[in-house]
Amino acid sequence: MIAALPRLHAVTDDRVVAEGGLAVRAERLAAVAGGELAVHLRSRALEGGAFLRLAREVREAIAPHGSWLVLNDRADVARAAGARAVVSGRAGLASADVRRAAPGLAVGRSVHDAGEARAAAAEGADFLVAGAVYATASHPGAAPAGPGLVRDAAAAGLPVLAIGGVTVERTAEVLAAGASGVAAIRALWDAADPAAAARAFLAALGPRGTLAVTVNGEPGEVPPGATLAALLARLGLDPRAVVVEHNRRIVRREGLAAAALADGDAVEIVHFVGGG
Repeated sequence: MIAALPRLHAVTDDRVVAEGGLAVRAERLAAVAGGELAVHLRSRALEGGAFLRLAREVREAIAPHGSWLVLNDRADVARAAGARAVVSGRAGLASADVRRAAPGLAVGRSVHDAGEARAAAAEGADFLVAGAVYATASHPGAAPAGPGLVRDAAAAGLPVLAIGGVTVERTAEVLAAGASGVAAIRALWDAADPAAAARAFLAALGPRGTLAVTVNGEPGEVPPGATLAALLARLGLDPRAVVVEHNRRIVRREGLAAAALADGDAVEIVHFVGGG
């Protein structure tokens, strides 16, 4: 489980970076969206020290608002800059390699079809970035996959961010297809009033539909109505091989299915091993 993944992702490219003042512009978005915002720093033009300096500037600007810094592909820079996550593309590092290079960071995988989504889930990714859903100037020659891509990706069982031509008006459609959030470049950075655009996206996303819980000291989230039995199933744990403490109270195995989780709950799961 990972800390609650932001639902509004402002993705940069070299054009956005070259316009300058990125940290200031990102801070304006963060002031509006707070912990629901992640700023994805992507650049093929910047190298080494320049990329790291920019990453640190953006993190320092948005972190006080609870927003995430996410780096694409550069796990080494992400770790040095104090980012919260790394997104790896088709030709990028596998999830396990990202974790070795940047331990403790959430790992996202960019996916373009159902097979890639299943492979990313199998290799241990924390979330998926699925696109391009709609026609986008970022990939002018690519045919959009449509909301069906979001449905296929969501079937892999991980949070999905829809990207590619996503606008405020299209947000409801990708949410209905199973997206947990949206990612945008032009709809945010190129807006006449980016802060107003962020507010409009947040309104379209609506209230967060998950509960924040802590599992073995790590923050995470579960769907409303989730039980301890469902949590164990989600984590791939056999209820016969663990002891579960819910808000400092041991829950017997037969009571796991009836023990509903609430926002702010604390769960401790201890494995036990039988001797011979």
